[in-house]
Amino acid sequence: MNHYIRKSSCETIVLDDETMILNPESLTITKISQVGGFCWSQLSAAQSVHTLSAAVQEHYGDTELSVEQDITEFLFDLLECGLIEAKE
Repeated sequence: MNHYIRKSSCETIVLDDETMILNPESLTITKISQVGGFCWSQLSAAQSVHTLSAAVQEHYGDTELSVEQDITEFLFDLLECGLIEAKE
């Protein structure tokens, strides 16, 4: 099972409940949703899709079955942007 962690080189800015991630390696800024910001904060330590989904469900009281699929897609997007890395 893969675990994911954010890259230490990335910087985070939170303005008015909006989270933006600065990637100095690619000189990009990525804006993420409020739930995405919560997930990003959890990724300061290695997380699996399951542990991150459970944290979202606990924090937001969401019991939708699509949470794991949404988290999987979110992590894939972060990987594509070079903001996190996968560890086995």
